Amino acid sequence: MSTSYSLKTELLKRIMELSEPLEPVDTGEKPVLKKLDDIRAVVFDFYGTLFMSGTGDTMIDDPMGNEARAFEEAFKTIFPKLKNQPDPEDGAEIYKNAILSKKASIKKKEGIEYPEIEIKEIWKDVFREYEKREFKGLPTDPDDDLLQRLTIEFEMRNNPTWPMPDLEETLEDLKEKELLLGILSNSQFYTPMIYEAHTGSEPGQNHFDVNLCFWSYRERMCKPALRFHGALKQALMAHFMLMPEEVLYVGNDMLKDIYPAHHHGFKTALFAGDDRSLKWRKDDPRVKGVKPDLVIDRLHQLVDCV
Repeated sequence: MSTSYSLKTELLKRIMELSEPLEPVDTGEKPVLKKLDDIRAVVFDFYGTLFMSGTGDTMIDDPMGNEARAFEEAFKTIFPKLKNQPDPEDGAEIYKNAILSKKASIKKKEGIEYPEIEIKEIWKDVFREYEKREFKGLPTDPDDDLLQRLTIEFEMRNNPTWPMPDLEETLEDLKEKELLLGILSNSQFYTPMIYEAHTGSEPGQNHFDVNLCFWSYRERMCKPALRFHGALKQALMAHFMLMPEEVLYVGNDMLKDIYPAHHHGFKTALFAGDDRSLKWRKDDPRVKGVKPDLVIDRLHQLVDCV
């Protein structure tokens, strides 16, 4: 179901009202920079790469432990007249268990190793659980508008986001080099909205090609699924006749970003500009022997490397 213009305007405004500036946390990593020849496209991860986030990832994949507080404040905002509010600790557990249950169900039924959920469906499950418990005052069949509002209220409190330094300048300079730009990221419906709220336009309207924007909630699978990056590889060939070695994939996580991109033959850049998001995953055997082509600690370093 699409979001109406008036609701979207409201949600974009609310994202900014609930956002506060973040600063990167120094990682102490030394950049590894060099010129990569024949790069024609650059594709980015979102959380922890293009945007700072409180967890360095989506809240679903890397929760901060603030769920109870976010739950309480979100429900009080959406249901201000509800005298007996749900217990926030219990509510946060219902929410997290609903995610785990849904992912397990999808994995069993569809055989997807790394399934992605649709967050509005999770909130429906939360309301169903309260209905089973005969909790009074909450809707038994919440509409899509309410689910979107509740999601924004919860997510922006639990996993605050802010653009990385140099973001827009980097994207402008890469576009001036006539490079195609894309995004492949674990995400939910609000992720493109976060970008739009901060930049004033949807990802596919200014810098990024719509054919190269891959959001996990739409693909129904998430990183590090090899099929996810495989879908990007197919799109690059189908739409632009680009080979993997002509594409640079930029991300902050060796397992979720660099490993699958490397597997498919992409050039890779590990973003090491924020200690909240940098993940080397040195104990995971899948990244053993995988070395990124670049290590950057500022996004704009990419401009001189491609």
